[in-house]
Amino acid sequence: MPQLIVKAKKLNKRKFIPAFFPNAESIIGVVKENFTFQAEEVEIVPNPDLGKWYKDRDNSFYWGGGLNVIAEEIEEPLAPDNISLETFAISPVIKRKIEQVVNVFETGTATGNYATLVKLRDHEDRETNTRIVQITFGRSQTTEFGFLKALVQDYINSNGIFANELAPFLSSIGKKPSLATNDTFCNALKNAGKNDPIMHTCQDRLFEAKYYQPAFNFFTQNGFKLPLSMLVIYDSTIHSGSMPLFLRKRFTTVIPASGGNEIEWTTNYINARHNWLAGHSDALLRKTVYRTECFKQQLLNSNWDLTKQVDAHGIAID
Repeated sequence: MPQLIVKAKKLNKRKFIPAFFPNAESIIGVVKENFTFQAEEVEIVPNPDLGKWYKDRDNSFYWGGGLNVIAEEIEEPLAPDNISLETFAISPVIKRKIEQVVNVFETGTATGNYATLVKLRDHEDRETNTRIVQITFGRSQTTEFGFLKALVQDYINSNGIFANELAPFLSSIGKKPSLATNDTFCNALKNAGKNDPIMHTCQDRLFEAKYYQPAFNFFTQNGFKLPLSMLVIYDSTIHSGSMPLFLRKRFTTVIPASGGNEIEWTTNYINARHNWLAGHSDALLRKTVYRTECFKQQLLNSNWDLTKQVDAHGIAID
């Protein structure tokens, strides 16, 4: 491992690599200027725009912008393991493919439709124990009672074209009654998604920070390496908000980090989620079984590295 020295006055020590700054959830400590240690550069990071990251022997992470390399480790050159490099890396190309598949599931297009707004009776109202209608919006469909307020706030802060039209509704988003019946609000959202690149940027930021990054953290912290596993985890995070524990309890295979077999775990999770969706009492959820049908087809094709074409609900993703 290279020998590193902290050049900043203080540098955060993190339990995982964040997609954006600031990210207080990842911080587990601080190291000070001139602190030296050994760490290896992390090759695959959630947001390459932040620069290099390093991981020490205790699996803690440090931002490379606050470090200097003072001694490189010299090793005998090894022949590259092309299978590992090509199969087990969530490279930018593979990440894009994963996002495209989920975009198709959500809006019917690989690029994602930033103006898609639908109204579904799918929010569980804890006060009445009933489902109420809510807005779902954007490239990968964030929800009114989820992160829609964060998206609109970011858009307003970024001085979007339709910011003034959306600003009066900000305090009402995520509260009852739903804004699904408010045409002024809904039309402003759709216009922003259709006509303003700033809304596209805000959506990209939101889906990266609130959905992809938590999925990637689950993937890395639990010892997963295969791209198909990452696709399954990301889709579940988009569709259900997480990797639901009740589904994970439906099979006995342990996660890879605890010694389990990744292929067996992911296969069992796909089947458990498929059976749950296919047999659900809610017709809306039953209709989404095409997601797990797609994953089951990847199992049949042994497309664990996602290098083969994926048929995502009738759209070919190469």
